[in-house]
This record gives sequence, C-alpha cells and structure tokens, in this order.
Amino acid sequence: MKKKLFIINNLFIFITTIVAVSIVLIFGSRAVRIDEISNPYWQQIATFTILSNIFLGLVALVAAIIGIINYKKRQPPKALSTWYLVATSSGMLTVLTVLLFLAPMRAINGKNYFDMLLEPMFFLHFFNPILAAITFIFFSGNTKVGLKPRLLATLPIIFYAIPYITCVVILKIWPDFYGVTFGGRYYLTPLVFMVFCLVLFGISSGIAALHNKRL
Repeated sequence: MKKKLFIINNLFIFITTIVAVSIVLIFGSRAVRIDEISNPYWQQIATFTILSNIFLGLVALVAAIIGIINYKKRQPPKALSTWYLVATSSGMLTVLTVLLFLAPMRAINGKNYFDMLLEPMFFLHFFNPILAAITFIFFSGNTKVGLKPRLLATLPIIFYAIPYITCVVILKIWPDFYGVTFGGRYYLTPLVFMVFCLVLFGISSGIAALHNKRL
C-alpha cells in the first residue's frame, strides 16, 4: 500500500505542477493580476516558487517511474532519497516563506492574506510541497537520512541567489519581488540569503528527522 501511495502521490505532484505552472505563466497568478503588475506573466518563471516547484515536479516524476519499475524491490535507490529531500525541502521553503512572510506582508499592506494561496498557487505555494514532505516521511522507503543530504538541500537557494543578487542588486534589472533588500538596503541581501540557507537546512533536518523516526 505504501508503494502505491508513493507512486500515486508523485504522479499527482507532477501532473498538478504542469497544470498549475502553465496557468501561472499564461494567465498569471491571482496576486499578480490583483496587483496589476505590468510585466508579462511568463517572467514569473524567474521566481523561486516556479523553479522550485518545477524541480519538485521533475523529481516526483522520476520517483514515480522508479517506484513503478522497482515496485517489487524493497528499497528505492539512495540517490533518489537524497534528491527527493532536496526538492521537497525547497518546496517547503516556499510554503513557509509565503505563509510567514509574503502573505502577512500583503495583509499588512491592506490586501488579502490568501491571494497567494488561491487558484493554481494553492498547489505551488502550499499543497504539493506538503504532500511531497508527507510522501518522503511516510512512504519513501526505510533508508536513514544522514547529514550529507540535509546539507545538499541548501544548494537550490545558493544557486538561486547567484542570478537574483546579480539581477536585483548589481544590474538592477529585476524588481526585488521577495523583498530581501528591505526597500533598497542591498548590503543586507547576502545576510538574508544566509538566513534562507539556515532555514532550508533546518527544514531538511526536520523532514529527515521525522523520516528517520519512523524507521
């Protein structure tokens, strides 16, 4: 039953990711439409939300395929467990950033807290990463997760920081859509991304601990 749920959950994540990302890039997210942002909707591909969810969707597809091929085997490959943790942790970082920072900032500015959690963003900002975390914790086999996969989970935000800092702080050709400069305080940007790395490591460690506790 666990193997079936592992496959079904991952196929669901992959399919809904394709649909949700396509809608966002073609028609825009609810928050973008309400804010009447003039940039073409396809430019949202540059956001960590879209990139991390695409990454998660692709890993979920690979996981589903491996789950089908190795259905009668006891354990999935160890490398799959590592990549799944990395992708899931990135998705959960998106969830926590929206719930605890971006959505509250909208509310403080007099807008609807839930604008970023409705329509296709329900899957990208909330449901799919949480489903992936549940899938990893309960249905991803019995391989214990060590320190290395938890550290590797910080790579997505490190890779994302390079173009973000370059385009926002140095070239100034992107808006600071995550507010990491706090209104133009560019010197804070590296520190903010270091905090994101620590949070991401904490997320991966928490997910790994829950997974290991189940074993």
